[in-house]
Amino acid sequence: MYKKDWLLNQIDDLVEFLAKVFLNQTTTEYLPENIVNSTSDELYNSLDKLICEKKINEAENLLFDKIEVQNPKHLAIAINFYGKLNKLPDETLENADYSREEINQGLNDILDKFGIKIDLK
Repeated sequence: MYKKDWLLNQIDDLVEFLAKVFLNQTTTEYLPENIVNSTSDELYNSLDKLICEKKINEAENLLFDKIEVQNPKHLAIAINFYGKLNKLPDETLENADYSREEINQGLNDILDKFGIKIDLK
């Protein structure tokens, strides 16, 4: 229980830190481009829909398949994605066959793709 709470808090802190340092934002919310056929907005909306449907593994697979490391909006999407997952109750994560450890690992894997080296153990 305590380890889960500790990890939850560590992920929250990391997500907030990333938003401030790399996105220059005080919030982890994704700010839509509102451009017709925006690949960033499409990815964000698809991920959001899958999270709402509790298809977390499918959402993470989509994120890794569609992420464009040259697109800074995609870093914002990834940060937002893992922040949202971390806010889900443990029961929801467990029912989706997902864990806080996987949130931590996924976030670190995405940061690695963007060349950002911060390891939360």
